[in-house]
Amino acid sequence: MRFRMKGYSVLFLSLLIAGCNLPASATAEAGIFFTPTHAIATATPAPTFTPTTPPVFTETPIPCDPSSADYCIVPGVFIFLRPILPPGDDSIDPTYPYASTQGGKRDAHHGVEFQNAFGTPVHAAGDGTVVFADADKTVRFSPWTNFYGNVIVIRHAGEMYTLYAHLSEILVKAGDEIRAGDEIGRVGATGGATGSHLHFEVRVGSDYADYFSTENPELWLFPKQGTGAISITLKTPRETNYEHPLVVARLADGSDDVLSTYYLKSYAGGFEHSAEDAALTDLPAGRYKIALNDSAGLHERVVLVEAGRLTEIVFTVR
Repeated sequence: MRFRMKGYSVLFLSLLIAGCNLPASATAEAGIFFTPTHAIATATPAPTFTPTTPPVFTETPIPCDPSSADYCIVPGVFIFLRPILPPGDDSIDPTYPYASTQGGKRDAHHGVEFQNAFGTPVHAAGDGTVVFADADKTVRFSPWTNFYGNVIVIRHAGEMYTLYAHLSEILVKAGDEIRAGDEIGRVGATGGATGSHLHFEVRVGSDYADYFSTENPELWLFPKQGTGAISITLKTPRETNYEHPLVVARLADGSDDVLSTYYLKSYAGGFEHSAEDAALTDLPAGRYKIALNDSAGLHERVVLVEAGRLTEIVFTVR
């Protein structure tokens, strides 16, 4: 058996060698096939096309214009922390808001107040550098010396400044680098203060000592959790501001029942540089009715306030 298998192997090998030396026709006739070593021309395959998804063109949304809409809701520029932190009272005093005169009883207010006990810690509203930390006896931040008492001014990015006044203690010095939330002083009643509180300002521009470079802090401080802010602009033919009474009523969900009412006035004269004429923060999210009177009668507007956002409203008044 082994001999016969060996014979078949020798015979097959002999035929294979002989076939390698024969012309192609001979090998075909002999029934022997092999793969040639030279290239064989083949037809070029037809190109294939992969369909692509057609581009989708989206229309650029048109920005909301509060001059033509009932109101607009925008992100706002809330970049500063409250300078008073719990357990201190971090609420803005509503009785003496920015740019108000308390009915002509006081000078127009260039900041806001946080009513707190003597010695309550005061914290930096944002990262920055201390540019002033002393009594305002040699450098005036208002038309009067010793008006703010012990005062700290911090420079932030974009020529933004925050001012902390009437302090009982100053815990930093000029040149110190500060992080948001750092304790920088203590509440007091120095300068022209009539009681223990923190006077807080936001100033914009290259001259941080400019008394008229202030902005309403209510539009720069983060609203409290679950609340938003509103700004109201009055388009009027008058060239100067006056304190125009405004009523802001919070409405119940699904009805016009009034849950709470806020009474405020538009900015006094001297604040014509501001883009808005009134502002209010820490409003619980929901529906609000804003009302005011002019020579044409009553104006009312229902608006929506969203948490962490700013609602802009514009009225044209006579």
